[in-house]
Amino acid sequence: MNELITKQLLFNFFEGQTTFMQRKLIEQWLEDSANEETYYRCLDEWERGRPQVLVDPEKAQQEYDRFLAGGALPEKRSEEMFLGNKRLPVFHRSWIALLTAASLIFGLASLFRDDLMYKTFESPTGHFTSFFLCDSTEVTLNSNSVLKVPRFGFGKEVRQVWLEGEAEFKVTHQKDNLRFQVLMGYGYRIEVLGTEFNAFSRARGKRVFLEKGKVKLNLPKGQEVYLSPGNYFTADAKGSFQVITPDEPLAITAWKEQTFYFEDVTLTEVVEQINERFAAHIKIADRELAARKIGGIYQAKDPDALLQILSAMFEMDIIRHDEEIELRSPKNPDL
Repeated sequence: MNELITKQLLFNFFEGQTTFMQRKLIEQWLEDSANEETYYRCLDEWERGRPQVLVDPEKAQQEYDRFLAGGALPEKRSEEMFLGNKRLPVFHRSWIALLTAASLIFGLASLFRDDLMYKTFESPTGHFTSFFLCDSTEVTLNSNSVLKVPRFGFGKEVRQVWLEGEAEFKVTHQKDNLRFQVLMGYGYRIEVLGTEFNAFSRARGKRVFLEKGKVKLNLPKGQEVYLSPGNYFTADAKGSFQVITPDEPLAITAWKEQTFYFEDVTLTEVVEQINERFAAHIKIADRELAARKIGGIYQAKDPDALLQILSAMFEMDIIRHDEEIELRSPKNPDL
């Protein structure tokens, strides 16, 4: 924070106890978008310490929706507003209108805070999405995956995003060597400077495949693992991990071509991949069928396309229920 812009100064500003020069200083400070997150955090703290601020939840929701949609914020017509029994001056500037809307929003505390501070990218089921972050880092998000990024841009110490699902990152190196971190939950964190890698973060484990550059992985128990190009890190749900160099990386990155690459894997593994990519609910009814193995490259844009191939290969029945699909070995009619 600027040495002249302190938390106490912002608190005084929220209470209407700043001079004209102090208000001008804060206005100039807010012209730098990098200061917006600090500003809103202080506003949140100030609001939470003053429960006498009354908020109309329905109106706050309307203002919040308009704000996220990029719509114009309503201007205040009155020269004054009230905090309890205290009159506070209201200044007719665009960022003061933003302050008014933000006050309503933060009055709802945790209900809206994450949505306001972070932007969420989601990839629809059966498709992947590519986009650029504000630092020019390119992200390709796999089907049924979510990436959360700071809404007002990265800070000056670290570029940090949150991944649930699978994505490929092409991280842009910056002159100041600002670190780029991918948080994957449960204590897993990828830290890079400039590189290309594939990250997988789902309930059954964490995986990282490094294509170019170098990354450091921070693990739940304080361990650190460094990867070189071609290294493939995998960890199961219990935290056991290994680092290998796969002979065929296509099995890891085939999703970018809407393709499945199976190399002598069980039907259980196949079903897990289908469920993850398409948000499907498929289960295998018997152990013998689940243990059967498959290999090959298959292109499928929806689960039905792949299930029909599997049905022909394994001569299995596909039984559809209301909320799930069951795979079962056919009954022997002679028994």
